[in-house]
Amino acid sequence: MAPVVTQVPAEAGRSLGNAVLPDAAAYRAYWGRRYPPSPWLQTRQGLWLHTRLIRPTDAPGLLDLFEKLSPESRRRRFHADVDHLSEEAKQEGAARLAGVDNRTIGGAVLAVDPRDQAIVGVARLARNGTPDDPEAEVAIVVRDDFHGQGVGYGLLLRLGPLAAQMGVRSMLAVIDADNYAAISLFRSLGLPTKSSTSQAETILRITLPP
Repeated sequence: MAPVVTQVPAEAGRSLGNAVLPDAAAYRAYWGRRYPPSPWLQTRQGLWLHTRLIRPTDAPGLLDLFEKLSPESRRRRFHADVDHLSEEAKQEGAARLAGVDNRTIGGAVLAVDPRDQAIVGVARLARNGTPDDPEAEVAIVVRDDFHGQGVGYGLLLRLGPLAAQMGVRSMLAVIDADNYAAISLFRSLGLPTKSSTSQAETILRITLPP
């Protein structure tokens, strides 16, 4: 097994000066800026992950992530039974999800394990309307062996510059009503949030700071 990367990468703190691991309030202060916080995210076990915007060439990595998700994680992410998709359908889906431009209809931030370059988490913004729609749906998925390590929270905080780049003013999160961990995760951002629940789904509308 590759060793855990516990030393701070040389470039880890350059975007926020010396603040390598600022708290949530510090990140929110950068939410509307068009440059990112530190691209390095440290898990609770001490592993440093690299975060960056998604690229079309990430399609194979997304497919690998999908294959490593548990059936429950897949269902909660896609709100459907996707365990029996054909290989062609999975490859087409991965290519579509990777092929966003991070500016108009969709974008995503990845967490990548530097030991093997595997994608271990994705936070995504996707407009359901026109490219100038101020609202975008937000979704997040983290590989099961990284659950509870702060990866999802770190990725959500890093959606700020992407939201600013896309001109998104509010996020819509559709979550299984019994997925209390995900609901708590979005609420932990401390942003103005309205919620409603119907038909086993909780909908959160999160207003982003200017």
